[in-house]
Amino acid sequence: MKNIPKSILTFILVIVLFVFSESSKAITLAEFNYSAKVHLNAPLEAVLVVGNTEEGTASAIKKMNEVALIFEKNKIKVTKFYNRNTNWEAIIIAAKTASFFVYSGHGSTMGINGNTGGLCLNKMISTEQILKELQLKKNAIVLFKSVCGGAGSSAEDSKDIGIEEAITRVSDYAQPFFSIGAACYYADNYDGGIDLFLTEFFAGNIVEQCYKTTTKYGYVHNEISKPFINDNLKQISICSNKNSGMYTQYLYLNGKTTIKKIPAFKEYNIALVGNPSFNITELMTYN
Repeated sequence: MKNIPKSILTFILVIVLFVFSESSKAITLAEFNYSAKVHLNAPLEAVLVVGNTEEGTASAIKKMNEVALIFEKNKIKVTKFYNRNTNWEAIIIAAKTASFFVYSGHGSTMGINGNTGGLCLNKMISTEQILKELQLKKNAIVLFKSVCGGAGSSAEDSKDIGIEEAITRVSDYAQPFFSIGAACYYADNYDGGIDLFLTEFFAGNIVEQCYKTTTKYGYVHNEISKPFINDNLKQISICSNKNSGMYTQYLYLNGKTTIKKIPAFKEYNIALVGNPSFNITELMTYN
């Protein structure tokens, strides 16, 4: 056998090293993909809370149970805290592993400096308590279902509050949840709105598209979509509807219901705060 020139041997060695190097990269990539799949297959949990809403409590529970069916259909564990069983200490424990936190109940002004914020359970929970005591799983979604101020408007409003006030109320509610792990906040005052949002989300759509789908009613339109003042990576969107004629207003105070007719006005009933491109994959993948 003839001697192989040194230059050719060098060339062969380079090729062998290159193939070995790429093979190592492939193994690392495979391991990474496997790791991602493990995260993506991790079980998800949802905490559903219905506060006492006087005469509307039974109806609120029925509607929340419809939301629960959507979670269960998607193999998500559901823990319910309804009406008098809204024990704050128990909610704190369940929320630690929750990727979804859904609240239906009264809004309140127990936010920072008396602003919008807080939860009305079997005892009043302030924004400060939420910040100090509640913790959600990273990248969780918070959903407010028919909560006064949650999407902007409140049942106590008697005129158009204006888009700036709507932005303030939504921001006051959303920001504390971002501080405790949430990635997205969505509020909807219409029956079936939360249900439709979740159905779209589980179908793989980004939250911006989920929001747009819920605003495709003939009587509502997107009022604003702009960078969130507290985080430019997030966007705040609020939907409004302009009513006409007379409006029947129901006010609950100290166990009594007051009913009166007032002129209809523009309301703000759907809101989204979060990264517009956020989707189910981001929620399920650990950071």
